[in-house]
Amino acid sequence: MPIIRDCAIWYGGYDLTSTANEVAIDSSFATVPVTTFADSGNVKNIAGIEDATVNVMTFLDPSISEPAITANRGGTIELLTACAFPTGGTVTAGDRVYAIRGLLKNFKDPMKVGDAARIDATLEAAQVEGLMQGMVLSPSTAVNSSGNGTSVSLGAQAAGQTVYFGVHVLAVSGNRTITAKLQSASSSGFGTPNDRVTLSSISAIGSGFGSSTTATTDANWRVSYTIGGSSGSLTFAAFAAIQ
Repeated sequence: MPIIRDCAIWYGGYDLTSTANEVAIDSSFATVPVTTFADSGNVKNIAGIEDATVNVMTFLDPSISEPAITANRGGTIELLTACAFPTGGTVTAGDRVYAIRGLLKNFKDPMKVGDAARIDATLEAAQVEGLMQGMVLSPSTAVNSSGNGTSVSLGAQAAGQTVYFGVHVLAVSGNRTITAKLQSASSSGFGTPNDRVTLSSISAIGSGFGSSTTATTDANWRVSYTIGGSSGSLTFAAFAAIQ
């Protein structure tokens, strides 16, 4: 049985890992009764619409958790990605993640003399994909030139499935920009990469998100990124999920 020791949490353009103490992921589906006369008096139900929430408790850091959470009040939808079991305590490509594009439903900022200041936030799924379970394509990485991430065996995308691609830009210095692509290939060596999702250029801390409904037998996936600008560096993290 694994013991929670390390967890990476990226929210929009902020890395909450150093301030967060607890994260709780809750996914539930409505129960829809579909009992018919032919069921001989036995109840039959199917799963309805998913309702997913993520609760995060962070200690209040005026430079990280406070602007990350309070800036999204009033209806802003933002991407949150959590890696619950980083390999050896360090997030690496292929680690499992949960991600959600959530609406900041509420947050609490309890203040009591003698207690550590904290912010408790609840995000509720606000987009059609709901809660995503996927893999890290790139951990939080500082770059100043274009390149490719590590090949990850996420598996094939069957007909009717969607592949989702998310990027968190966590720091930008100078005039750097990033244009990120999700690529797939039939082999881990990516001899012939296929561009699946291309995000718009990002030049400030924040997030990018895209998807593709085109099925493929390719089982290998990676992030490919083009870094623009002439000075400084940029730190980003990326994931993909198929469902």
